[in-house]
Amino acid sequence: MPSDHSTTATSPASASPPLIDGRVPGQVVAPLDGREVAEALATLASDGLVVAPVGGATALGLGNLPERLDVALSTANLGGIIEYEPTDLVISAGAGTRFGDLQAVLADHGQTLPIEVPRLADSTVGGLVATALSGPRRLGSGTLRDLLIGISVAHPSGTVTKAGGMVVKNVTGFDLPRLYHGSLGTLGVIVSANFKVLPLPRSETTVVAGFPSAGDALDAASRLYRSPLQPVALEAGRFESGWFASARFEGRDQTVRAAAAEAEHLLGGHAERFNAEESQRRWESYLAPQVIETTDDRPDLLVRCAVRPRDAVSLVQGITRVADERRFTISYLGCSMGLGTVMVRGVFLEGGSADALRALQERLLAIADHVTILSAPPDWKWGLDIWGRPPETLDVMRSLKEQFDPQRVLNRGRFAGGI
Repeated sequence: MPSDHSTTATSPASASPPLIDGRVPGQVVAPLDGREVAEALATLASDGLVVAPVGGATALGLGNLPERLDVALSTANLGGIIEYEPTDLVISAGAGTRFGDLQAVLADHGQTLPIEVPRLADSTVGGLVATALSGPRRLGSGTLRDLLIGISVAHPSGTVTKAGGMVVKNVTGFDLPRLYHGSLGTLGVIVSANFKVLPLPRSETTVVAGFPSAGDALDAASRLYRSPLQPVALEAGRFESGWFASARFEGRDQTVRAAAAEAEHLLGGHAERFNAEESQRRWESYLAPQVIETTDDRPDLLVRCAVRPRDAVSLVQGITRVADERRFTISYLGCSMGLGTVMVRGVFLEGGSADALRALQERLLAIADHVTILSAPPDWKWGLDIWGRPPETLDVMRSLKEQFDPQRVLNRGRFAGGI
């Protein structure tokens, strides 16, 4: 049964065309519902135009340079809570719903979707599903892919397809919602999405310890990772004034206090404990350097490297060696222990270029399983696949693209392998 939140209003789309990796589309359309999205896509496809879906415009610099860009399709008018059943722990929201608004509704009922990325309040439901971005809490809470139970998507064929539903154990179309997660809008424009939600944690604490060197910070985080403790986030790296290791705990108050005390002992160093409010502010600050830029105003890079979790320490050591070799100064480094993911932001000492970026990516690919250039000045991305080496599933991805978008109307060339 729909809740009282089913008619949440949204703001109209901005009249100013968004900047997408340095390019401005010729026009912006903002359909009012899923049917209009499908009709608009069909019309644009018949006119031979190429479309870029746009949500909160918080990650428009993610992806390869567009092969072509004619129209931006805004989901600004697709916002609002469609259905919410707090007792069943499920919610359905329009793709244009701001995640901050969604979280506020859930918080009123003591519930949440435990996702963290920079500029989260402005990010939209559809954009978060399409980009598959996730933060340090992925260690203990997973990603939106784990919480996605249903989805509606509009296609250039003029149709709207639905998969899954509002039941957590729904089996019909179970894999299809996950198919769209991380597809960067190349298979269709997300119209709405359904999620299972979780109770808000009763208590939260973060323990942070500072260290004089990278080795000390990584050793401390490794000790905690090998312990029986189960933090929802465990990070080590360089942030603000120096090297650190940090663990975040959520749950019952007594359990959280005990875990934090043991974490202080394991981390050593000059450990400091933060209460729930301070903890949330600190993690928001920690994620800020991971913002994805969309212009040439900042000539710095944001790079994500990944390996098996057991090789995370070696990866950090390798990244610092490569940075010295390529004269790349690291201003921020965050290693997600247990996930094997390292986020790096920095600048080239002698000024960057397409050649410098390509050489850096090649060297990083020699030491990491996956390397993605999340943010870079558009001029540096010419001729480069920012997603790194082609995935083993590339043929399958191309087959899906051919099935859902044979004319390559959506985000042409922006995904892995130029899809």
